[in-house]
Amino acid sequence: MAGEVVVAFVFLLVRLLRMVSTGVNEGISILMGKQDWRDGEMRDGIRKVRNARASKQAGKDVYSFKVPYRDANGKQTSETFATHTAAVRFRNKVRRQRDEGMVIDAKAGRISVKEYSETWLRAAQAKRPGTYAEYEKRVRLYIVPALGGRQVRAVTRGDIQRMINDLEGRGFAPTTIRSAYRTTVGLFRSAQVLDRIIHSTPCVGITLPELPNREVEVLTAAQVRAVAAKMPERWSAAVTLAAGTGLRISEVMGLTWDRIDLEARTVTVDRQMTQKRRLGPVKSKRSKRVVPMPDMVAEVLRAHREAFPPVVRDVPDADGKTVHRTALVFTRPDGTPAISGNVRRPFVRARAAVGLAASVTFHVLRHTYASLLIAGGTHLTVIRDRMGHSSIAITSDTYGHLYPQEDGRTRGVIDEAFATDDDPDDGAAGQPARA
Repeated sequence: MAGEVVVAFVFLLVRLLRMVSTGVNEGISILMGKQDWRDGEMRDGIRKVRNARASKQAGKDVYSFKVPYRDANGKQTSETFATHTAAVRFRNKVRRQRDEGMVIDAKAGRISVKEYSETWLRAAQAKRPGTYAEYEKRVRLYIVPALGGRQVRAVTRGDIQRMINDLEGRGFAPTTIRSAYRTTVGLFRSAQVLDRIIHSTPCVGITLPELPNREVEVLTAAQVRAVAAKMPERWSAAVTLAAGTGLRISEVMGLTWDRIDLEARTVTVDRQMTQKRRLGPVKSKRSKRVVPMPDMVAEVLRAHREAFPPVVRDVPDADGKTVHRTALVFTRPDGTPAISGNVRRPFVRARAAVGLAASVTFHVLRHTYASLLIAGGTHLTVIRDRMGHSSIAITSDTYGHLYPQEDGRTRGVIDEAFATDDDPDDGAAGQPARA
Protein backbone atom coordinates (compact mmCIF):
# COMPACT_ATOMS: atom_id res chain seq x y z
CA MET A 1 0.00 0.00 0.00
CA ALA A 2 2.80 2.38 0.94
CA GLY A 3 4.56 1.63 -2.33
CA GLU A 4 1.45 2.55 -4.34
CA VAL A 5 1.22 5.88 -2.51
CA VAL A 6 4.87 6.66 -3.30
CA VAL A 7 4.39 5.80 -6.97
CA ALA A 8 1.30 8.01 -7.21
CA PHE A 9 3.14 10.89 -5.52
CA VAL A 10 6.10 10.59 -7.89
CA PHE A 11 3.75 10.51 -10.91
CA LEU A 12 1.96 13.68 -9.71
CA LEU A 13 5.27 15.44 -9.08
CA VAL A 14 6.47 14.65 -12.59
CA ARG A 15 3.28 16.09 -14.10
CA LEU A 16 3.64 19.27 -12.07
CA LEU A 17 7.26 19.70 -13.17
CA ARG A 18 6.22 19.26 -16.80
CA MET A 19 3.47 21.88 -16.44
CA VAL A 20 5.89 24.37 -14.86
CA SER A 21 8.46 23.66 -17.54
CA THR A 22 5.85 24.17 -20.28
CA GLY A 23 4.71 27.46 -18.73
CA VAL A 24 8.26 28.77 -18.52
CA ASN A 25 8.97 27.76 -22.10
CA GLU A 26 5.74 29.47 -23.30
CA GLY A 27 6.67 32.60 -21.38
CA ILE A 28 10.12 32.63 -22.95
CA SER A 29 8.55 32.02 -26.35
CA ILE A 30 6.17 34.98 -25.89
CA LEU A 31 9.03 37.24 -24.80
CA MET A 32 11.16 36.16 -27.76
CA GLY A 33 8.13 36.60 -30.02
CA LYS A 34 7.66 40.16 -28.83
CA GLN A 35 11.29 40.90 -29.54
CA ASP A 36 10.80 39.59 -33.11
CA TRP A 37 7.47 41.40 -33.56
CA ARG A 38 8.00 43.78 -36.45
CA ASP A 39 6.39 47.19 -36.84
CA GLY A 40 3.03 46.87 -38.60
CA GLU A 41 2.83 43.11 -38.08
CA MET A 42 -0.51 41.63 -36.91
CA ARG A 43 -0.46 38.85 -34.34
CA ASP A 44 -3.63 37.20 -33.02
CA GLY A 45 -5.82 40.21 -33.64
CA ILE A 46 -3.32 42.84 -32.45
CA ARG A 47 -1.13 45.01 -34.67
CA LYS A 48 2.16 46.46 -33.40
CA VAL A 49 2.68 50.03 -34.62
CA ARG A 50 5.45 52.56 -34.02
CA ASN A 51 4.25 55.67 -32.20
CA ALA A 52 6.10 58.46 -34.03
CA ARG A 53 5.35 61.25 -31.55
CA ALA A 54 6.19 59.18 -28.45
CA SER A 55 9.36 57.88 -30.16
CA LYS A 56 10.52 61.42 -30.94
CA GLN A 57 9.94 62.54 -27.36
CA ALA A 58 11.64 59.48 -25.87
CA GLY A 59 14.57 59.45 -28.30
CA LYS A 60 13.96 55.79 -29.04
CA ASP A 61 11.40 53.57 -30.68
CA VAL A 62 8.12 53.44 -28.75
CA TYR A 63 5.41 51.07 -29.91
CA SER A 64 1.62 50.98 -29.44
CA PHE A 65 -0.77 48.09 -30.00
CA LYS A 66 -3.81 48.47 -32.24
CA VAL A 67 -6.89 46.23 -32.11
CA PRO A 68 -9.00 46.33 -35.32
CA TYR A 69 -12.70 45.44 -34.95
CA ARG A 70 -16.10 46.20 -36.44
CA ASP A 71 -18.39 48.58 -34.57
CA ALA A 72 -22.13 48.25 -34.01
CA ASN A 73 -22.78 49.53 -37.55
CA GLY A 74 -20.45 46.99 -39.13
CA LYS A 75 -17.83 49.64 -39.89
CA GLN A 76 -14.17 48.68 -39.60
CA THR A 77 -12.46 50.69 -36.86
CA SER A 78 -9.79 50.21 -34.22
CA GLU A 79 -8.62 51.07 -30.71
CA THR A 80 -4.97 51.78 -29.88
CA PHE A 81 -3.33 51.02 -26.54
CA ALA A 82 0.00 51.90 -24.98
CA THR A 83 0.59 48.41 -23.63
CA HIS A 84 0.20 44.94 -25.05
CA THR A 85 -1.67 43.83 -21.91
CA ALA A 86 -4.35 46.49 -22.37
CA ALA A 87 -4.69 45.56 -26.05
CA VAL A 88 -5.14 41.87 -25.18
CA ARG A 89 -7.79 42.76 -22.63
CA PHE A 90 -9.75 44.82 -25.15
CA ARG A 91 -9.36 42.23 -27.91
CA ASN A 92 -10.75 39.52 -25.61
CA LYS A 93 -13.66 41.78 -24.66
CA VAL A 94 -14.51 42.44 -28.32
CA ARG A 95 -14.37 38.75 -29.12
CA ARG A 96 -16.55 37.88 -26.14
CA GLN A 97 -19.15 40.47 -27.11
CA ARG A 98 -19.10 39.24 -30.69
CA ASP A 99 -19.64 35.65 -29.57
CA GLU A 100 -22.53 36.76 -27.33
CA GLY A 101 -24.10 38.77 -30.15
CA MET A 102 -23.46 42.08 -28.38
CA VAL A 103 -21.44 44.41 -30.61
CA ILE A 104 -20.59 47.67 -28.85
CA ASP A 105 -19.12 50.73 -30.53
CA ALA A 106 -16.33 51.54 -28.07
CA LYS A 107 -15.64 54.93 -29.63
CA ALA A 108 -19.28 56.00 -29.32
CA GLY A 109 -18.99 55.60 -25.55
CA ARG A 110 -16.45 58.42 -25.49
CA ILE A 111 -19.25 60.97 -25.84
CA SER A 112 -19.75 63.03 -22.70
CA VAL A 113 -22.78 62.56 -20.48
CA LYS A 114 -23.80 66.14 -21.27
CA GLU A 115 -23.68 65.54 -25.03
CA TYR A 116 -25.49 62.21 -24.79
CA SER A 117 -28.17 63.66 -22.49
CA GLU A 118 -29.00 66.24 -25.18
CA THR A 119 -29.54 63.44 -27.71
CA TRP A 120 -31.55 61.45 -25.17
CA LEU A 121 -33.77 64.42 -24.37
CA ARG A 122 -34.50 65.04 -28.05
CA ALA A 123 -35.83 61.49 -28.27
CA ALA A 124 -37.84 62.05 -25.08
CA GLN A 125 -39.72 64.95 -26.69
CA ALA A 126 -42.08 62.37 -28.13
CA LYS A 127 -43.38 61.72 -24.63
CA ARG A 128 -46.06 63.75 -22.86
CA PRO A 129 -45.03 67.41 -22.44
CA GLY A 130 -45.13 67.17 -18.66
CA THR A 131 -42.92 64.07 -18.67
CA TYR A 132 -40.39 65.70 -20.99
CA ALA A 133 -40.31 68.83 -18.81
CA GLU A 134 -39.51 66.71 -15.74
CA TYR A 135 -36.73 64.84 -17.60
CA GLU A 136 -35.21 68.08 -18.84
CA LYS A 137 -35.24 69.62 -15.36
CA ARG A 138 -33.60 66.61 -13.70
CA VAL A 139 -30.92 66.37 -16.38
CA ARG A 140 -30.15 70.08 -16.15
CA LEU A 141 -30.22 70.45 -12.34
CA TYR A 142 -28.88 67.12 -11.08
CA ILE A 143 -27.27 64.86 -13.70
CA VAL A 144 -25.21 67.27 -15.82
CA PRO A 145 -23.68 69.17 -12.85
CA ALA A 146 -22.51 65.86 -11.36
CA LEU A 147 -21.62 63.77 -14.42
CA GLY A 148 -21.79 66.04 -17.49
CA GLY A 149 -18.05 66.27 -18.13
CA ARG A 150 -17.39 62.53 -17.93
CA GLN A 151 -17.47 60.12 -20.85
CA VAL A 152 -20.55 57.90 -20.81
CA ARG A 153 -18.36 54.79 -20.86
CA ALA A 154 -16.24 56.07 -17.96
CA VAL A 155 -19.04 56.64 -15.46
CA THR A 156 -18.87 54.09 -12.65
CA ARG A 157 -21.26 52.89 -9.98
CA GLY A 158 -19.25 54.95 -7.50
CA ASP A 159 -19.87 58.11 -9.56
CA ILE A 160 -23.63 57.49 -9.41
CA GLN A 161 -23.52 56.86 -5.67
CA ARG A 162 -21.51 60.04 -5.10
CA MET A 163 -24.11 62.01 -7.06
CA ILE A 164 -26.88 60.60 -4.84
CA ASN A 165 -24.88 61.26 -1.66
CA ASP A 166 -24.13 64.82 -2.76
CA LEU A 167 -27.79 65.56 -3.40
CA GLU A 168 -28.67 64.14 -0.01
CA GLY A 169 -25.93 66.19 1.66
CA ARG A 170 -27.27 69.35 0.03
CA GLY A 171 -30.63 68.79 1.66
CA PHE A 172 -32.74 67.65 -1.28
CA ALA A 173 -35.86 65.68 -0.36
CA PRO A 174 -35.72 61.88 -0.72
CA THR A 175 -38.51 62.02 -3.33
CA THR A 176 -36.50 64.53 -5.39
CA ILE A 177 -33.35 62.39 -5.17
CA ARG A 178 -35.22 59.25 -6.17
CA SER A 179 -36.76 61.05 -9.13
CA ALA A 180 -33.31 62.23 -10.24
CA TYR A 181 -32.01 58.67 -9.93
CA ARG A 182 -34.89 57.23 -11.99
CA THR A 183 -34.04 59.65 -14.80
CA THR A 184 -30.35 58.70 -14.52
CA VAL A 185 -31.30 55.02 -14.79
CA GLY A 186 -33.33 55.76 -17.91
CA LEU A 187 -30.49 57.69 -19.54
CA PHE A 188 -27.85 54.98 -19.02
CA ARG A 189 -30.32 52.22 -19.82
CA SER A 190 -30.87 53.91 -23.19
CA ALA A 191 -27.12 54.14 -23.75
CA GLN A 192 -26.79 50.42 -23.04
CA VAL A 193 -29.85 48.84 -24.63
CA LEU A 194 -31.03 51.24 -27.34
CA ASP A 195 -27.89 53.02 -28.55
CA ARG A 196 -25.47 50.24 -27.52
CA ILE A 197 -22.59 52.56 -26.67
CA ILE A 198 -21.85 50.94 -23.30
CA HIS A 199 -21.81 47.28 -22.36
CA SER A 200 -23.42 47.68 -18.93
CA THR A 201 -25.10 50.39 -16.89
CA PRO A 202 -23.44 51.89 -13.80
CA CYS A 203 -26.84 52.23 -12.12
CA VAL A 204 -26.61 49.05 -10.05
CA GLY A 205 -26.46 48.54 -6.30
CA ILE A 206 -27.12 52.21 -5.52
CA THR A 207 -28.23 53.10 -1.99
CA LEU A 208 -31.06 55.64 -2.03
CA PRO A 209 -32.40 57.70 0.88
CA GLU A 210 -35.36 56.20 2.70
CA LEU A 211 -38.74 57.74 2.05
CA PRO A 212 -40.42 59.15 5.16
CA ASN A 213 -43.68 57.63 6.31
CA ARG A 214 -45.98 60.46 5.31
CA GLU A 215 -49.71 60.18 5.67
CA VAL A 216 -51.77 62.13 3.18
CA GLU A 217 -53.74 65.12 4.38
CA VAL A 218 -57.48 65.25 3.82
CA LEU A 219 -60.19 67.83 4.41
CA THR A 220 -63.63 67.55 5.90
CA ALA A 221 -66.69 68.32 3.79
CA ALA A 222 -67.15 71.53 5.78
CA GLN A 223 -63.58 72.63 5.02
CA VAL A 224 -64.04 71.96 1.30
CA ARG A 225 -67.20 74.07 1.27
CA ALA A 226 -65.43 76.84 3.21
CA VAL A 227 -62.51 76.99 0.77
CA ALA A 228 -64.84 76.94 -2.24
CA ALA A 229 -66.79 79.84 -0.75
CA LYS A 230 -63.61 81.92 -0.44
CA MET A 231 -62.51 81.28 -4.02
CA PRO A 232 -63.24 83.81 -6.79
CA GLU A 233 -66.54 82.87 -8.45
CA ARG A 234 -64.77 81.85 -11.68
CA TRP A 235 -62.74 79.16 -9.91
CA SER A 236 -65.03 78.10 -7.08
CA ALA A 237 -66.56 75.15 -8.98
CA ALA A 238 -63.06 73.73 -9.62
CA VAL A 239 -62.67 73.07 -5.87
CA THR A 240 -65.97 71.22 -5.61
CA LEU A 241 -65.29 69.28 -8.82
CA ALA A 242 -61.85 68.09 -7.63
CA ALA A 243 -63.13 67.05 -4.20
CA GLY A 244 -66.19 65.31 -5.68
CA THR A 245 -64.50 63.40 -8.51
CA GLY A 246 -60.79 63.13 -7.61
CA LEU A 247 -59.60 64.75 -10.84
CA ARG A 248 -56.04 66.08 -10.98
CA ILE A 249 -55.77 69.84 -11.37
CA SER A 250 -54.47 69.47 -14.96
CA GLU A 251 -57.47 67.27 -15.74
CA VAL A 252 -59.82 69.87 -14.27
CA MET A 253 -58.26 72.57 -16.42
CA GLY A 254 -58.46 70.39 -19.55
CA LEU A 255 -62.09 69.41 -19.05
CA THR A 256 -64.51 70.44 -21.82
CA TRP A 257 -68.29 70.56 -21.66
CA ASP A 258 -68.65 67.73 -24.16
CA ARG A 259 -66.92 65.45 -21.62
CA ILE A 260 -69.56 66.21 -18.98
CA ASP A 261 -72.97 64.54 -18.95
CA LEU A 262 -75.08 66.33 -16.37
CA GLU A 263 -78.04 64.03 -16.99
CA ALA A 264 -76.16 60.74 -16.65
CA ARG A 265 -73.92 62.46 -14.07
CA THR A 266 -70.57 61.26 -15.45
CA VAL A 267 -67.26 62.94 -16.27
CA THR A 268 -65.09 61.49 -19.05
CA VAL A 269 -61.39 62.09 -18.39
CA ASP A 270 -59.19 61.66 -21.46
CA ARG A 271 -57.26 64.94 -21.73
CA GLN A 272 -55.44 67.44 -19.57
CA MET A 273 -54.22 71.01 -19.94
CA THR A 274 -50.45 71.48 -20.23
CA GLN A 275 -48.54 74.44 -18.87
CA LYS A 276 -48.30 75.76 -22.43
CA ARG A 277 -52.11 76.02 -22.59
CA ARG A 278 -52.43 73.04 -24.89
CA LEU A 279 -54.70 70.03 -24.58
CA GLY A 280 -52.59 66.92 -24.10
CA PRO A 281 -53.01 63.23 -23.25
CA VAL A 282 -53.63 62.19 -19.66
CA LYS A 283 -50.86 60.90 -17.41
CA SER A 284 -51.14 57.19 -18.27
CA LYS A 285 -53.42 54.71 -20.04
CA ARG A 286 -55.29 54.05 -16.81
CA SER A 287 -55.82 57.77 -16.34
CA LYS A 288 -58.40 57.56 -19.12
CA ARG A 289 -61.60 56.91 -17.22
CA VAL A 290 -65.26 57.74 -16.69
CA VAL A 291 -65.95 59.04 -13.18
CA PRO A 292 -69.42 59.09 -11.57
CA MET A 293 -70.50 62.65 -10.75
CA PRO A 294 -72.20 63.26 -7.39
CA ASP A 295 -75.38 65.34 -7.40
CA MET A 296 -73.71 68.19 -5.54
CA VAL A 297 -71.02 68.45 -8.25
CA ALA A 298 -73.68 68.43 -10.98
CA GLU A 299 -75.51 71.29 -9.25
CA VAL A 300 -72.34 73.35 -8.90
CA LEU A 301 -71.42 72.81 -12.57
CA ARG A 302 -74.89 73.86 -13.71
CA ALA A 303 -74.54 77.08 -11.74
CA HIS A 304 -71.03 77.61 -13.14
CA ARG A 305 -72.29 77.20 -16.71
CA GLU A 306 -74.99 79.78 -16.15
CA ALA A 307 -72.54 82.26 -14.62
CA PHE A 308 -69.85 81.63 -17.27
CA PRO A 309 -71.49 80.50 -20.52
CA PRO A 310 -69.32 78.18 -22.62
CA VAL A 311 -67.00 79.87 -25.11
CA VAL A 312 -66.62 77.75 -28.26
CA ARG A 313 -63.20 78.14 -29.82
CA ASP A 314 -60.30 76.25 -31.38
CA VAL A 315 -57.76 75.05 -28.83
CA PRO A 316 -54.22 73.87 -29.75
CA ASP A 317 -53.13 70.43 -28.62
CA ALA A 318 -49.77 69.08 -27.52
CA ASP A 319 -49.05 67.56 -30.96
CA GLY A 320 -49.20 70.95 -32.63
CA LYS A 321 -52.62 70.28 -34.12
CA THR A 322 -55.93 71.91 -33.23
CA VAL A 323 -59.02 70.75 -31.36
CA HIS A 324 -61.75 72.53 -33.29
CA ARG A 325 -64.82 74.15 -31.77
CA THR A 326 -64.51 73.00 -28.21
CA ALA A 327 -65.64 74.66 -24.99
CA LEU A 328 -63.48 74.47 -21.89
CA VAL A 329 -65.27 74.38 -18.54
CA PHE A 330 -62.74 76.73 -16.94
CA THR A 331 -61.20 79.61 -18.88
CA ARG A 332 -59.58 82.93 -18.21
CA PRO A 333 -61.82 86.03 -18.40
CA ASP A 334 -60.95 86.49 -22.09
CA GLY A 335 -62.06 82.93 -22.87
CA THR A 336 -58.55 81.55 -23.44
CA PRO A 337 -57.41 78.30 -21.76
CA ALA A 338 -56.57 78.42 -18.07
CA ILE A 339 -53.71 76.49 -16.50
CA SER A 340 -53.15 75.15 -12.99
CA GLY A 341 -51.54 78.36 -11.76
CA ASN A 342 -54.74 80.27 -12.44
CA VAL A 343 -56.46 78.13 -9.79
CA ARG A 344 -53.59 77.41 -7.41
CA ARG A 345 -52.90 81.06 -6.59
CA PRO A 346 -56.45 81.92 -5.46
CA PHE A 347 -56.61 78.53 -3.69
CA VAL A 348 -53.64 79.55 -1.53
CA ARG A 349 -55.46 82.76 -0.54
CA ALA A 350 -58.70 80.92 0.15
CA ARG A 351 -56.88 78.30 2.22
CA ALA A 352 -55.32 81.02 4.37
CA ALA A 353 -58.66 82.79 4.74
CA VAL A 354 -60.27 79.73 6.36
CA GLY A 355 -57.22 79.00 8.55
CA LEU A 356 -55.88 75.85 6.89
CA ALA A 357 -52.20 74.91 7.05
CA ALA A 358 -49.80 75.84 4.25
CA SER A 359 -49.33 72.11 3.55
CA VAL A 360 -52.91 71.95 2.20
CA THR A 361 -52.49 72.18 -1.57
CA PHE A 362 -55.08 71.80 -4.31
CA HIS A 363 -53.97 68.15 -4.61
CA VAL A 364 -55.34 67.54 -1.11
CA LEU A 365 -58.80 67.71 -2.68
CA ARG A 366 -57.93 64.57 -4.65
CA HIS A 367 -56.83 62.86 -1.43
CA THR A 368 -60.07 63.97 0.20
CA TYR A 369 -62.07 62.26 -2.55
CA ALA A 370 -60.18 58.99 -2.02
CA SER A 371 -60.59 59.15 1.76
CA LEU A 372 -64.36 59.61 1.43
CA LEU A 373 -64.58 56.56 -0.85
CA ILE A 374 -62.59 54.53 1.67
CA ALA A 375 -64.81 55.69 4.53
CA GLY A 376 -67.78 54.44 2.50
CA GLY A 377 -66.24 50.98 2.16
CA THR A 378 -65.24 51.24 -1.51
CA HIS A 379 -62.92 48.45 -2.69
CA LEU A 380 -59.31 49.40 -3.38
CA THR A 381 -59.48 48.36 -7.05
CA VAL A 382 -62.49 50.63 -7.61
CA ILE A 383 -60.59 53.52 -6.02
CA ARG A 384 -57.67 52.78 -8.34
CA ASP A 385 -59.97 53.06 -11.34
CA ARG A 386 -61.68 56.23 -10.09
CA MET A 387 -58.33 57.90 -9.37
CA GLY A 388 -56.74 56.77 -12.64
CA HIS A 389 -53.72 55.21 -10.95
CA SER A 390 -51.44 53.16 -13.20
CA SER A 391 -51.28 50.29 -10.67
CA ILE A 392 -52.99 49.04 -7.53
CA ALA A 393 -49.65 49.37 -5.71
CA ILE A 394 -49.78 53.16 -6.05
CA THR A 395 -53.29 53.25 -4.61
CA SER A 396 -52.35 50.92 -1.76
CA ASP A 397 -49.14 52.75 -0.90
CA THR A 398 -50.88 56.13 -0.93
CA TYR A 399 -54.14 55.33 0.81
CA GLY A 400 -53.76 51.93 2.45
CA HIS A 401 -53.28 53.47 5.89
CA LEU A 402 -56.70 55.12 5.67
CA TYR A 403 -58.49 51.77 5.76
CA PRO A 404 -59.80 50.81 9.23
CA GLN A 405 -57.86 48.25 11.21
CA GLU A 406 -59.09 44.76 10.36
CA ASP A 407 -57.72 42.86 13.39
CA GLY A 408 -61.05 42.48 15.16
CA ARG A 409 -62.98 41.56 12.02
CA THR A 410 -60.49 38.92 10.88
CA ARG A 411 -60.46 37.33 14.35
CA GLY A 412 -64.25 37.11 14.17
CA VAL A 413 -64.16 35.51 10.71
CA ILE A 414 -61.83 32.74 11.88
CA ASP A 415 -63.70 32.18 15.16
CA GLU A 416 -66.99 31.92 13.28
CA ALA A 417 -65.53 29.40 10.85
CA PHE A 418 -64.31 27.18 13.67
CA ALA A 419 -67.35 27.66 15.93
CA THR A 420 -69.00 24.20 15.72
CA ASP A 421 -70.41 21.59 18.09
CA ASP A 422 -69.32 18.73 15.83
CA ASP A 423 -67.45 16.01 17.68
CA PRO A 424 -64.20 15.31 15.78
CA ASP A 425 -64.63 11.62 16.68
CA ASP A 426 -68.10 11.20 15.17
CA GLY A 427 -66.85 11.09 11.59
CA ALA A 428 -68.35 14.45 10.69
CA ALA A 429 -64.98 15.84 9.69
CA GLY A 430 -64.82 13.55 6.65
CA GLN A 431 -62.62 14.45 3.72
CA PRO A 432 -61.26 17.99 3.08
CA ALA A 433 -63.72 20.16 1.17
CA ARG A 434 -62.80 21.19 -2.36
CA ALA A 435 -62.77 24.90 -3.01
